[in-house]
Amino acid sequence: MAEQPSNPHDAFLRRILGREVNAASELRSVLPEHIVQRANWDTLRLLSGSYVSPQLRSRYSDLPFSVELDGEDALIYVLIEHQSSSDNLMPLRLIEYMVNIWTRYVDAHPKTRTLPIIVPVVIHASRHGHRWRAPTELSQLFDISSPLRDSLGDLVPRMRFILDDMAGTDLAELQKRPLTPAVRVMLFLQQHAYGRTDLGVTMMPLVSDISAMAESPGGDRDLQAVVTYIMTVGETVPADFEPLLERLEPYAKEVIMTTGEMLRAEGEAKGEAKGEANLLIRLLERKFGELPESTIRQVRAASPHDLHRWADQILTAATIEETLV
Repeated sequence: MAEQPSNPHDAFLRRILGREVNAASELRSVLPEHIVQRANWDTLRLLSGSYVSPQLRSRYSDLPFSVELDGEDALIYVLIEHQSSSDNLMPLRLIEYMVNIWTRYVDAHPKTRTLPIIVPVVIHASRHGHRWRAPTELSQLFDISSPLRDSLGDLVPRMRFILDDMAGTDLAELQKRPLTPAVRVMLFLQQHAYGRTDLGVTMMPLVSDISAMAESPGGDRDLQAVVTYIMTVGETVPADFEPLLERLEPYAKEVIMTTGEMLRAEGEAKGEAKGEANLLIRLLERKFGELPESTIRQVRAASPHDLHRWADQILTAATIEETLV
């Protein structure tokens, strides 16, 4: 399956947690200590593919990892929930994704007689601050009486997942965790960036983390992802970030300002191209009547150079085809 981020949350999470050093810091913080001690974190590797259906990728992101536990091959499946409310059927959803992982494993190893263990982890990143209120174990979904549950015993499937409820984790708690600066900033923004107009103030406690990001390997690209995410989902005007920028180390400040300028220029260019495309569509409709949907798509997807050329050609063209050549 292609890993095409379908929304800004997905793209941001994949950029940050897709790097093993960042993922390891988050997993070491949320997994039980006995699992942390059994894992060889030097073997942690991000696997290709996504198991979330395209229809649900606005609500969930997923990252499958391989790792050695006590020297044996294992998988850690991380599912990040973006929606505001808890998913009451999350254990069932995870079972579906885990079965898909095992099915793909069997397809790749047709002679296997065993399956790798999967440790499921859910990160709940409610942008409205709603804490997790749903089951974290499959057995909690079965509507049966306590006597019947006791009678069935081990026949009741359990399958518990590890929950990292960011809605119940404030910045002070994040700062206590042994996270990489990039993960700390990412988790903070997952909670606080959406629709906020005061990020220049609320991000002040993260000055040292933002500066440290710029100095780490690949940190400039991580910072670019931070700026892109803020400008996409936040509503803080650039001028309100000035106090924050003044407290950053010079290189971090340079990366952020350069990225912001590039994104603004890109947005302006896209806006101009969209306007030119709409104008050309109206001109085509006036001259040739109602346009086929394929023609409208062709014009909207065209480069600025083609739009300018077609606008000149419409003056003398006798057909749509002669215009759009």
